Amino acid sequence: MIIIVNSKVTDTSIQTSLGKSEYSYYFLFKQFMPALEQIARVIPVASPDEVDPLFHQLSSSGESVIFLSISPPQQTPLHLRCPTVCLFAWEFPDAPDRMWDNDARHDWRYVLTRITGAIACSHESAQSIRNLMGPDYPVVTIPAPVWAHFGDLLPAGGWQPHSGPRSFEFSGNIIDSSVLGLSADGLVQHLPRPPRHSVTCPVTAQPGPWRLSWNLFRSWIAALRRDRHPRVAPKPSGEQPPPSQAGLQPQEKSRLELSGVVFCSILNPMDGRKNWIDIITAFCWAFRDTPDATLILKMTHHDLESYRIILLTLLSRLAPFQCRVVALHGFLDDDKYRELITLTDFYINASNAEGLCLPLMEFLSAGKPALAPRHTAMLDYLDEDVARLVETSEELASWSHDPVGILGSRRHRLNWESLMQGYRDCHTLARTDPEAYQRMSVCGWQRMQQLSETSVVAAELKAFLNTLVAAEQVEAEA
Repeated sequence: MIIIVNSKVTDTSIQTSLGKSEYSYYFLFKQFMPALEQIARVIPVASPDEVDPLFHQLSSSGESVIFLSISPPQQTPLHLRCPTVCLFAWEFPDAPDRMWDNDARHDWRYVLTRITGAIACSHESAQSIRNLMGPDYPVVTIPAPVWAHFGDLLPAGGWQPHSGPRSFEFSGNIIDSSVLGLSADGLVQHLPRPPRHSVTCPVTAQPGPWRLSWNLFRSWIAALRRDRHPRVAPKPSGEQPPPSQAGLQPQEKSRLELSGVVFCSILNPMDGRKNWIDIITAFCWAFRDTPDATLILKMTHHDLESYRIILLTLLSRLAPFQCRVVALHGFLDDDKYRELITLTDFYINASNAEGLCLPLMEFLSAGKPALAPRHTAMLDYLDEDVARLVETSEELASWSHDPVGILGSRRHRLNWESLMQGYRDCHTLARTDPEAYQRMSVCGWQRMQQLSETSVVAAELKAFLNTLVAAEQVEAEA
């Protein structure tokens, strides 16, 4: 079998594509490649326009050829003669069943009836396709095979909570609460100030001599009192303080010294599902008097200014607190990413919906316990044996790419109190019960091995794709 694969984001464009629409499909593409290569000859292409010429060339020699489009259904090419399979992640319990922007592809029924089949990364998203297309539609649940990439990080017997200092060298922009001198006194001074408005006082009758003398006496006493305090010269009208420069200049090979219990989350700050502000506020409130707690946020977005001022303002509003928040902005290669995993004690997820959550799966594959809710794709691999679970409740939502924002679907509202208490429970676990932490570490590693080991995923891919090829051959002969 020959599998032609395509992803919109490539190795050369990923650094400038972080945070953009569907950038995460690049990482999905990378994770699936080893499993695909176990079952077939894999030919990556830069554009769908290359697919049909390859299909005609390869199929003429008797080879079975399938095009695997690693993309959401609405972006899957439909004009191809090559049998096409869509591999996608989806975070809602139902699939789009209407079009918008005069594009019929937004109604997934239009797409799915014109391709050979679909591979969903979670049971919930696969069921949404069956609900849309009927129980006999060719769709299968196959998670990304992440375990082989990170399972080797688990030490013999499982991880113990870190007890000593460790360091992490990073090149990029760093916002570190421990060196910012946070204070609410300087809050939002970077924001434009509204113009001053003149105030017109109503004309009143002139006071008599006794009232005038009394007013002058009161003004004199007030002036004496003001002289006891240092005077601050007012800024001229229209002049504004300069904006904060914190985190603005990238640093080369800056060494972060870390200690205590380290929590980590990897997220796109412009993705409203991730609830990154809740991650910070719950952390700072849980550990406002606890200096041995650190939260590392690895921001996956190409534009630092899209969130820098928001983050600085938020930290200023939360100050003072003794815990530490560090935001990292910049690309991590595979070695640095694995190093970040090893120095972390808990991975944090606070999303209201997930199509897969590769970082969470990767940290679990390395044996790192999590603090996260259990819903959507995370239903497939999270429970209390591998994570401290955060409570949520259902609420109305719109599909992520719906420009109208019709509230026709559902997502999971985060319980902030549960997240905050979860931080404290994780910290207590790491400090007082290392054996229980170690059991969670090993259990998470085993769970991901059973779910996403490369040979397991490869066997599932082979069985499904062979079924599709056989069905195509029967249809061609009919």
